[in-house]
Amino acid sequence: MNWKMRILGSVISVVGLFATFTVAAQTTATGEPKVFSGTVEIHSTQIAFIGSAKGGKGVLEYEGEEHSFSIGGLGIGGLGVQKINAVGAVYNLSDLSKFPGKYIEARMGLAVGKGKGKMALSNEHGVIMELKFSSTGLALSTGVDGMIVSLK
Repeated sequence: MNWKMRILGSVISVVGLFATFTVAAQTTATGEPKVFSGTVEIHSTQIAFIGSAKGGKGVLEYEGEEHSFSIGGLGIGGLGVQKINAVGAVYNLSDLSKFPGKYIEARMGLAVGKGKGKMALSNEHGVIMELKFSSTGLALSTGVDGMIVSLK
């Protein structure tokens, strides 16, 4: 199997995973509608060569206050380096203590210079982040990441 077929197979697999994940992110684990809780802004750098690593920081606006946090994570898939800036909405955050945690992210894309996209992440407490992002760099991004969010 040549490298083009491997990449195509990976992309198709991730598209299926992402579509499943996106549908699941539209409701809570119990099927209830999402409840808007606040906004978030994230700045990170991702480096990938088969595996990937990510680090960065962000700000959560929740109940009229800003809360700084850091992110770090590891993943599978991709090649290259990119800087990512994201903004979006946070749902189902009933208490600030439920924001930190392990978030799962399915990703797919190609960044050559500048790129844009959307992603949805959720953690073990049912908190959902729906983000719009812009990226700069040179990267083929396919795979699944785990991201740890820690309040500062």
